[in-house]
Amino acid sequence: MNPRRRENGEKRLKLLKFLVFLVFVAAVIYVMVFSSIGERLLTSEGRRELIVMIDRIVESAGWFGPALFVLVFGAGVMGLPVTPFIAAGTLIFGKYAGAALNVLGSILGASLSFILGRYFLRDFAKGFLVGKLGELDRKAERYGFPIVFYLRIAQFPFMVLNYAAGATRIRFGDYFWGTLFGTLPAILFFSLIFGSLKEILVNFKGPLDLLQFNVLLPAAFLGLSFFLPSILKRIRKEKSPDIASIDQCK
Repeated sequence: MNPRRRENGEKRLKLLKFLVFLVFVAAVIYVMVFSSIGERLLTSEGRRELIVMIDRIVESAGWFGPALFVLVFGAGVMGLPVTPFIAAGTLIFGKYAGAALNVLGSILGASLSFILGRYFLRDFAKGFLVGKLGELDRKAERYGFPIVFYLRIAQFPFMVLNYAAGATRIRFGDYFWGTLFGTLPAILFFSLIFGSLKEILVNFKGPLDLLQFNVLLPAAFLGLSFFLPSILKRIRKEKSPDIASIDQCK
């Protein structure tokens, strides 16, 4: 095949993949902003309807309910907010089993979104990642895990980071583990809170009633997560002199 023709074909393929992704984004924006479905999801009644619908789907699957929930969670968060799915997992399966399934579902959704971003966006993005942007892209490849971890801890928009990371050089392994450890505190927090919500509402008489294990533990866990980046930095700084001394001995 003629090299120029092949190059033109590759350019058209890159553009086509990017346009397909734009159509997907436009569809998500339309559903969330302009459709009646999006309007419903912005209300508490709409979110409850979504949870009830997921509950019915899971119940119809019998023994395969948990696995089906993880699949529904993973597919859903590719274009919808993650919070209703976390609430659904907790209300359907309970605090602890629900928290575990919520973690699996969020990781599945984040991984699928990353793969889509890598396939549809990476080739197109390479044409723009030059100069300083190219240097940032190379650093993203080298420091993928801490970048993803810090952004997850900082509650950077879940869906945006999923696709944006796929467009960079970040390796999937770094992205996977950064997402797992970075989202774990928040998912456990909301899962345990949602799981304790009925109990809290029934027994609530005043602010002091919130001082119970089911509230304080997830709150402390989430609060601690915000200090993890600085803790890790301090650990790395403490290790660096030892590495330097070893190099001098050599």
